[in-house]
Amino acid sequence: MSPLLGVASTRGQRLPDIPSLVSLQRLDLFVQVQRSRRRQRPRRGRVLLSHKELGVNRRKFVQAAGAAALGGGRWLRAQSAAAARIAGAAAIPASVPWRQFEVEAALYAWDLHDEGVEQVLDNVQGMAAVNSVYIIGLMHPERRPETSATYPHNPVRPFWMAEDARANWHFNPKHYGRIKPRASDFAWLADTDWTRVFVDAARKRGLRVGFEFSHSLVDKQRVEGEFADLANRNLHGEITHVRDWLRPVCPNQPDVREYAVAAFTEVVEKYGVDWVESAIVLMDEAVGGSPARGGGCFCAACKKAAPGFGVDLEKIQAALLKDPASQPELGQWQQFRYDSVVAFYKMLHAAVHKAKPGTVLRYNMHAKNPRDFGVDIVQLKPHLDALRIQDYSEQTGQAAAMNGKRSWLTEERANMGPEFNLVSGVAVRPRATPELVRQGVKIAVETKMNGIMLGFYDGADFANLRAVRAGLADAGLPVAAA
Repeated sequence: MSPLLGVASTRGQRLPDIPSLVSLQRLDLFVQVQRSRRRQRPRRGRVLLSHKELGVNRRKFVQAAGAAALGGGRWLRAQSAAAARIAGAAAIPASVPWRQFEVEAALYAWDLHDEGVEQVLDNVQGMAAVNSVYIIGLMHPERRPETSATYPHNPVRPFWMAEDARANWHFNPKHYGRIKPRASDFAWLADTDWTRVFVDAARKRGLRVGFEFSHSLVDKQRVEGEFADLANRNLHGEITHVRDWLRPVCPNQPDVREYAVAAFTEVVEKYGVDWVESAIVLMDEAVGGSPARGGGCFCAACKKAAPGFGVDLEKIQAALLKDPASQPELGQWQQFRYDSVVAFYKMLHAAVHKAKPGTVLRYNMHAKNPRDFGVDIVQLKPHLDALRIQDYSEQTGQAAAMNGKRSWLTEERANMGPEFNLVSGVAVRPRATPELVRQGVKIAVETKMNGIMLGFYDGADFANLRAVRAGLADAGLPVAAA
C-alpha cells in the first residue's frame, strides 16, 4: 500500500506524488532479457537475492531460516500435520473467531508468480508466525518494492511497476454492468487466476484469507476516457487530479455503486474469503479540508444526490467559488462528503453480508488525515466490521517515531471503542530494524489491537520477518514451536 496517502510517521504530513511510471512495454522487454540471461547460466536452483543469502539454495535457506526462527528442529512443510501447528501462529488456530489476535501478510500476484505460492507461504509462516494472509487483488499504479531500489528476495525481477486497477482474479463479465474489471496486460498475470491459486494454497494450510481493493477502483485511462462522467469533479468542474496517477470515481454515481457491489460480491462468493478490505479513494483529497486545493466532488451525480443529504450542492458550489472558506457552505460540503462515503459503505456492507454472511468488511485507514479524503471514521464505523490502521513508523528507522505510532493506535482505539476490531500495520521493509519491528508488535499489543499486518512481504528483509515472531513472544503471546 502506498505511503503517498499518509503513512509517514508525522501525523498529517503530506507526501509527494510518485514519479511517472516506466513504460510497461519497456519493463516487459527488460524482464525478457533477464530471463534470457538466466537461461544461459548454469542451472543452480532458484536462488534468493538477499545480499546476505546470495548463492544459498532457496530450499536450504528456508530450512535454515525456519530452524533459526523456530528455535531449532526439523523444518516441516505445510502439507504435514506438524506444519498445521505453524499455521496457527501465536498458538491461535485459523478457525478461531475474528477477534483473536491475527498476524497478517499482504501479498501480490507477482510475488506468487515469481517466488512460488508455496515458497512465499513457507516464508511468512515459518519466519513471521503468520496465521492470516490476503492478496491485493486490485492494485493502484506503483513501483514495487516501494521503499528500496530492488527486491531483496525475488529471483525473477529486480522491481515491478504495478498496473493501474488490473484485476488479479478471473471475473465473469456477465456479473457486471457498464463498468467491468480490466485484466492485466501481461499474459502471465492475466491467464492464471492468482486469487484462486492463493486462496486454495492458504486454505490447505489452515490460514485465514482476505482480499483487498486498493486506491484505484477504475484505472485512470478509462476514467479520463469512456468513464469521464463518473469521475470526481473539483470546485471548477474539472476531473480531480490531486495526484497524477489517481482519478477517483464518484461514490454517488449509480454505475460506480453497481460496479463496486458486483466486484466485492463476486470475490466474496467465488473465493469464500474471510474478509474483504477497501482502501479505495472515493473522494479525492481536499488538502486541509479545502475545496480550493483539489478535492471532490461537485459532479452531476453529487448534485442530484445532495437533496437526499439535506443540502443544495449547486448553491454550495457557487458560494465556495467566491470564497472557498465561506461558512456555513464549507462545513456543509465537508459533511456532504462524509455522508456520501458513509452511504457507499452502508450499501457495500449490506451487499457483502448478503453474499456471504459472516464475511468481514474492513476499511484500510491509509491516511492519517482521512477527513481530507471524505472519511469520518467514527461516522463510518456502523458500516464496517474492522479497521486497519496503516502505520509504518518502523520503516523510518527512528526509535522516536514509535511514540507517534503509539499515539495514533491509542487514539483510534478510543475513537472506535474497546470492542471494535482494529489491526495495526507493522513495517518489515528496509530501514526498519529487528529492534523496531519487535517494538512495533509490542506497541500493537499494548494498545489493544486485535492483530498486526506486515507491510510488505515483497520488500521485507528476512531478519525483520523473524523479528515479528520474536516480538510476539516479547509481548507475551504464545508462539508455536516446530
